[in-house]
Amino acid sequence: MRFERYEGNPIIPTTPGTFYSVHAANPDVLLFRGTYHFYFRGQGDEHHDEIGVAYAAPERFDGVRWEIHPGSPVIRVGTNKSDFDSGHVLDPGAVEFNGRVYLYYTAHSLDKNVPSSTGLAISDDGTHFEKVSALDGAPGLGPDAVVHEGRVYLFTACLSPDDCFEIHCSVSDDGVRFSDAPKPFVLRPSGAEGAFDGFSVTTMRIWAEGGRYYATYAGCDRYTDYPGAIGLARSDDLLNWERYPGNPIFTRGEPGTWDEGAMWFATVLKHGGTHYLWYEGWGTGLGLETPEAREASRSAREENYGGQGKAFSQIGLATWSGEMPDW
Repeated sequence: MRFERYEGNPIIPTTPGTFYSVHAANPDVLLFRGTYHFYFRGQGDEHHDEIGVAYAAPERFDGVRWEIHPGSPVIRVGTNKSDFDSGHVLDPGAVEFNGRVYLYYTAHSLDKNVPSSTGLAISDDGTHFEKVSALDGAPGLGPDAVVHEGRVYLFTACLSPDDCFEIHCSVSDDGVRFSDAPKPFVLRPSGAEGAFDGFSVTTMRIWAEGGRYYATYAGCDRYTDYPGAIGLARSDDLLNWERYPGNPIFTRGEPGTWDEGAMWFATVLKHGGTHYLWYEGWGTGLGLETPEAREASRSAREENYGGQGKAFSQIGLATWSGEMPDW
């Protein structure tokens, strides 16, 4: 199983005059009330991360064309410095629960005395959200949520004592109050020498297909949060996960391209006979024609969040046609 890049990438590039003029990142797709909702993080000239939404009708869906809601961002930073999300709101993970959209996100405050947390915003229509305060029992960053047997399973990346990310699971009956599941850490780095996920794993994205759950995850071989490839895992109960032996299923771009450095949030949707995968890619896109471009590319590929100040995030698409592999 190998996903192939869309030739017209990025499908959501940074765009002057928008809330994503600096970065476009963190895609998440939800089918709600017959319409695909595409949530993503943008950062504009004010340098606050906020969350917007775009739409596509299933009958006209191609994975590329999205109508961005003119009121985006639909989830903004808090207005008071002491708010738990006054600095940034990012990493949307949306799920339908009890007929409403529950959108979980990473929250950072401008007040250094307020720790980063997982936030929640709830919507009746998928567009207009009301925030809930920072959640208890839901540690970590980069949330994704799944409703299983009437309960919300929330997956986040938590920092270990070894300075690597591991995937944590919390469970809730009401989507607001969470507690550790019987097996709170559900995916850890492989620890295998030279493996793409040997040191750290992060940004898990989950979908159901054929009676099983599947997940993509970003893997890092030496840095805490600078993944160079995407892996696949499967589970029957959301707590016990088995890696695909053919991993990785998708890797970063070639030197000089827009996604040459790292990738996160590989969100998968099966439409028709095709699996669509949207992702955040980090890179310079400067090519390799000049010494400055070659140095920026080298930095983007070899250094943690590298790129000599010339790299940034945009959203790309990749596809794969066929049935899920068995192993």
